[in-house]
Parts: sequence; C-alpha cells; structure tokens
Amino acid sequence: MNFSRRINQVALDIHEAAPLRPFATFREGCLHRLRELIPFDSAIWGSGVQEPMLIFGIAAVDFSAERLVEYGVRWQAHDLLRAAVAQRPGEALRNEDIQTLGEHYQSEIYQAFCGPGGMEHALGVTAIDPVTQVGELVYLFRADRRAVFRDDERDALELLMPHLAAAWRHRLLWHVARGGDGSGRAPPPLPDGHAVVDGLGQVHASDPAFGLRMRTLFDGWIGPLLPPPLRALVAGTGDRTQVKGQRFRLHRGGDRHVLSFADLATEPPLSPAELRVATAFARGLTAAEAAAELRISRATARNQLAAVYAKLDVHSKVELARRLEDAGG
Repeated sequence: MNFSRRINQVALDIHEAAPLRPFATFREGCLHRLRELIPFDSAIWGSGVQEPMLIFGIAAVDFSAERLVEYGVRWQAHDLLRAAVAQRPGEALRNEDIQTLGEHYQSEIYQAFCGPGGMEHALGVTAIDPVTQVGELVYLFRADRRAVFRDDERDALELLMPHLAAAWRHRLLWHVARGGDGSGRAPPPLPDGHAVVDGLGQVHASDPAFGLRMRTLFDGWIGPLLPPPLRALVAGTGDRTQVKGQRFRLHRGGDRHVLSFADLATEPPLSPAELRVATAFARGLTAAEAAAELRISRATARNQLAAVYAKLDVHSKVELARRLEDAGG
C-alpha cells in the first residue's frame, strides 16, 4: 500500500475507533495507530487553551510524567517549535523548519532537556478553534539524530491532525452519551453548532459552526468559558434555555455535557395524537385520565406518551410541560 493510501487508512481507523476505544486511553490509542505510519520514539497529545494556559488533559506515549512536569515548569517558555505551531495552527513543523538544526543543537533547551531526554528530532502540529480558543497539540519525537522527519511525514501529520481533533470530539460526545457507565448508547442527534462543556461551563471541544454562531449572538465572545446565561444553564438542573431569541439544549452527562443550538427545525415533531396526549398529561392529568378525556385506550395513551418522551428526550412531567411551553412561545 502506498503512503497516500496508508494516510487515508489511518484517518478511517481513527474515526472508526471513536465509539469503540476506551475513553481513558483514546488519544494514546490514536498515537499508537499514527506510529505505524510515522514512526516515533515518544509522543504527547495535549488538549487545552494557549492563552491563558489551560490544560484539559495530556496523553503520552513513552514520555514520562516527570519529563512532562519538567517541560511545563522549566522549558515550555523556551520552546521555539511549540510557539511556532501554536501561532500557525494546522501547519506541521519541525525544528529545522524554524531554525537550522545547528542552531537548535546549540540552544539551552536542547542541551539540557531535549538531547538528554532522547528528543533529537521533533514534529508538531496544532488544531485550534479561532473562537473558542480550544486546541489540540500533537508532538512526535525521535531519539536517533540520523532519523529526521521526512517532508512527506510532516505533510501526513498535517493532513491527519483535523481527523485527530474531530475524532476526539466524537469520542467526547460518546463519553457524554454513555454517562461514563460503559453503556452502548449513541450520542444524541445534534444539529450543526454543538460543544462539549464541563461543569464550570468551559468548552472542551466543538464543531466549527458552534463558535461562529456564538460570535453572532455574543459580540466579541472568545472562549473557552461560556457566556454567563449558558454557564447558569450548566450549573442548574434544567436542560433548555433561550438567550437573545436562540434556544439552547443541554444533554447532561457525567463530568461533561453537550450544549447545542436547538432550532425549531431540528426538534423531533410530534404527531397530532401525541401532542394531544402530551398536552393533557402536562396539564396534570394521569395517563389514565388523559386516555378517558381523549377517548382512547390506556395502552394507546401509554404508548403515545412513551413516544413523546423519546422524541423530546424528556424524563419527567415537569420537563414535558416546560418543553411544550417553550414550543408554544
């Protein structure tokens, strides 16, 4: 298989792994799959925000926790390659792409950290959302000074980085949908414009439409922290709110949740019969009383209510009443 076809196969494998690979080791697994295409001796994958520095998580392959701590405390501010890939999202870069290798070998970070740590060559790339400011950074390292990263390997990592970021977002969605319990539930159907957020209202990942639509609603908004009305939704117990004429829906998980735009066109439609039962039930009638009022059997009323709950993704009479009130307003 030629190199181009192998790149396509790695991209496919990464996406197919999203619902299957364990959440806790998903990024490490993707790095191991990447290693089959671009051999490396160690690697890291970090998720977070550049300015101000906010780290959501770091995955590492053959890169010790002690080295990570030393890098963060002592050397991160001196890393010219990291600064370059952060300033040029989507462009994969090597040390020799920003300075000569001779200059790199004379640098303090190389002599005190990279060289002794078996990082003779580095290849890095970022994917950063320009509105939420949330990004992913992947660094690959080789210990053999003779084993430079080739141009086609650099280009391959550049091509694969959007797939890595998208697959991680999908894995986060599956994590929320499963509620951390390992069940086989799939993520809820989502329109364009959704984000994975934590309990503090910080965006951890989003599709491209989310940031663009948020910017139109909240002038000058820059993430990752959601605007106050949406943070209030996350901190509360409800699953819906309306801000500046825009409806939002919150699908609650365990440690993370999915916030999405809830346009009327994306709401699951109720049939006229289902709407009649739902309205009677939301008024306070029991299923039996609703059946009597509508002159249908109790079994039919129960079945229609079950369909209403599934379509609207509600779990109580209070939620149902709120949803019907929102739809009417």
